[in-house]
Amino acid sequence: MERLEKRSEKLTARIAEQDKFLNDIQSSAFTLANYYFVFQGVILTIVCNGAQNLKPSNRWFLLTLSLLAVLVNSFALIQIGIKYIDAKALKEIFFSKLYAVDNKIRELGLEEGIPSDEKDKKSKHLKIDINNIKHEHYLYLAIYIIIFLGFAAVVLVGCWKFLGNQNE
Repeated sequence: MERLEKRSEKLTARIAEQDKFLNDIQSSAFTLANYYFVFQGVILTIVCNGAQNLKPSNRWFLLTLSLLAVLVNSFALIQIGIKYIDAKALKEIFFSKLYAVDNKIRELGLEEGIPSDEKDKKSKHLKIDINNIKHEHYLYLAIYIIIFLGFAAVVLVGCWKFLGNQNE
């Protein structure tokens, strides 16, 4: 019984660590996205305000600069997203283990247990749930990346067209 309680405490501590790690990942993703949007805003401001002073050949420079920012940030956001999904799945695994340990503690305390068939069904159900949650999070990540790339496409086309139209 004492060993199970220590295990429960360790799992609770691991869940707290995962929460902190998830918060750190989330804040780094938001920071990265904010820097990207500010950077693209600066490029669009240069394009809009300085269009009279810029030559059509300058659009290649701004387009390349913007494209590099898109590539670097999209790869970084994908990596951060994958880390987040994996950390979230690990947290769910810790929760399922904690659930099992707490059930064992209750069983030993009450001397009435859940039949082992039911335990097996619940553990299989938790594994399926974790996989479903992981797939759902990957779908959300794909949607976010598509939206991010859509914004990037608008900025890139804006750089190309606006400078081309102003100076032709």
